[in-house]
Amino acid sequence: MRIITWGAPGLGVALAEQLSLPHIRRVEEVRTDDFVLDGAPRDLGEARALDAMLRGRAAEVDAVLVHGEAPEAVLEHYFGRVIELPAEDALAAALDALREVLLAA
Repeated sequence: MRIITWGAPGLGVALAEQLSLPHIRRVEEVRTDDFVLDGAPRDLGEARALDAMLRGRAAEVDAVLVHGEAPEAVLEHYFGRVIELPAEDALAAALDALREVLLAA
């Protein structure tokens, strides 16, 4: 899975550990097909660069999990893959949301 997380301190790390995926903090660090990208892309240019990199691997971002604030342009760019997480227990909500994404695929 290719997952972007925004807004919940520690969510990206916890989610990566739960799913046994690499935890990444910058778009430039994406080296594998499956990852949790925490707090990036930071703007539309980085989102487009990430998409181009993934298209080269015949892949795309599966889900953008948002807990609080995230750049509006990035959210609009990934419209349809953005999942708003509740204020409480963001990790459990994220795992539930990802189960739904996988079932829908």
